[in-house]
Amino acid sequence: MEVMNKYITIKAHINGAPHESDFELKTETFPISVESGSNDVVVRSLYLSIDPYQINRMKSHNSLQNTSSFAVGIVPGEAIDAFGVGRVVASGHPGFEKGDLVSGMIS
Repeated sequence: MEVMNKYITIKAHINGAPHESDFELKTETFPISVESGSNDVVVRSLYLSIDPYQINRMKSHNSLQNTSSFAVGIVPGEAIDAFGVGRVVASGHPGFEKGDLVSGMIS
């Protein structure tokens, strides 16, 4: 089964304060089935935290991008990952069941 996945990208690296026109809403089809025993988990994002440090990740280069694996630069056109909460919609992993709430880095 497939669903339409919506996600936000930046159009280009941002210098200064971001504006709504710097972002783009994209959609694509996404499979929501996984093979049993595959350890794959499909999560539907419920809440994402867009913190101030995300602005530095949107720049072409910033010193924070060299100090933390969580602060790597965001690639224009790719989904923005962030800390969030989601619900498992499909799982092949024995530790997660459909309906479980999870938190962590979500993209």
